[in-house]
Amino acid sequence: MTRTEVTDEQIREAQAGDQAAMWDIVSAHDPMVKSIIQAVAPGAGKEAREDMLQDGRAVLIEYIRRYDTAVSAAALPTYAYRAIRHAITESWLTSSSGMTIEISAVLRVRSALATHGGNVEAAWQDLQERNMQRGTFIAALDALSSPESLEAPIQDGDNGATLADTIADPTADVTSPVERRDLARWLMTQIAPRQSYALRAHYGIQMTAVPDAEAAGHLQTTPANVRVLRTRGVAAAKTVATVHDIAA
Repeated sequence: MTRTEVTDEQIREAQAGDQAAMWDIVSAHDPMVKSIIQAVAPGAGKEAREDMLQDGRAVLIEYIRRYDTAVSAAALPTYAYRAIRHAITESWLTSSSGMTIEISAVLRVRSALATHGGNVEAAWQDLQERNMQRGTFIAALDALSSPESLEAPIQDGDNGATLADTIADPTADVTSPVERRDLARWLMTQIAPRQSYALRAHYGIQMTAVPDAEAAGHLQTTPANVRVLRTRGVAAAKTVATVHDIAA
């Protein structure tokens, strides 16, 4: 990975609210984001590439705000790379396939594979008898085979927990503060990155809350559009929770 030259002072200025510094850092990382897009979606059209670029930038902004220049052992590009690639991959798969994979389906496939010792055909026969569609099965296999899957550790992981570990039991009520925190964090990973950032910035989810005007500067848009992104993010998060029968 090519090292992007950004100083700690620039990062601290961006974290303190300097929008020019933030945009300078984001712009400096555009070649990295574009190289990810080229690797993930070489056949993407201009509009799709622009959408993925904006999603990658939104994730990068989150990680700029989280980055600790005093203690982080990794350079910022290394620190943010996996999350950016994950967001771009999900964005491309969603836009190119016209579908998303429900987490419950991925977990069912994972369980069937474990039951049958990793035998894909045996797992498929088992799940076919329980009315899973072949397309869903294959898509879930793709998700599980990727290092950016549910098996990946959560970015601020606690004791090696993975995204799969943070998913609440759909049969249970989410009542404790810890459960609700984990649910909120997980839901932020299930919606579009720009919607996620608009919500995180407003409510201070894993970052310091900032005014809409500042968030708009980070995303190079208007405060009104940030509010639209936030409204859509809430609706999207509620949809995800409803799909999984979780009270969010």
